[in-house]
Amino acid sequence: MKLPVCKKYAGGGFTLLEVLVAVFLASIVIIALYTVFFSVLRGRSDIDRTLERTREVSRFLDIFSREIQSSFFKSSNPKTFFVGDEDDKSGKSVSKLYLTAFTYPKTNTDTNTGDLLSIRYYAEENDGKLTLYKETWNSYGDETDGGFKAEVVEDIEGFEILYYNGKDWAKAWDARLDNTLPEAVKATLSVMDKGEVKEFSVMAQPMIR
Repeated sequence: MKLPVCKKYAGGGFTLLEVLVAVFLASIVIIALYTVFFSVLRGRSDIDRTLERTREVSRFLDIFSREIQSSFFKSSNPKTFFVGDEDDKSGKSVSKLYLTAFTYPKTNTDTNTGDLLSIRYYAEENDGKLTLYKETWNSYGDETDGGFKAEVVEDIEGFEILYYNGKDWAKAWDARLDNTLPEAVKATLSVMDKGEVKEFSVMAQPMIR
């Protein structure tokens, strides 16, 4: 006895080869889409890192400029100073600077205080990378009395500070020897970006000399 054949499905369906070809083509499309998707994500991540790096450097240069403008030195006041020179870190020339600058005075404290803040900028090497640090403390106390240390910019290529005496630029300055602050200060921070070294600079003048 023959079973009736449904004409609707007679000769329908796909062969195994056709199914395999379809799966192969679909896999290629999916892989291509994922590759494009992750490439876009990586590109966006690189752009975000670059923007954050630029913002970080810009914030530092803005703060540094304001500190130079508010820097203060008086030979008769042993609590004030402005000393800058160079240091060598892994063959890279890196500037360091110690200064006092005006800031907002502390309130509600039993310790000696005032409107002067001691500031130190310097670089340290960690795991083969240079990091720019900043330390601050109360000028009328000492470095261990409420001092603060923080990373400013990580993985830098260089940090150079130049001092203008009215005629020439110098790489070092000592206010106690020159008996005055420099007329202008220029700071240049170098960082690596996509395999290239980029430099960011700012120039500021002390308001009180």
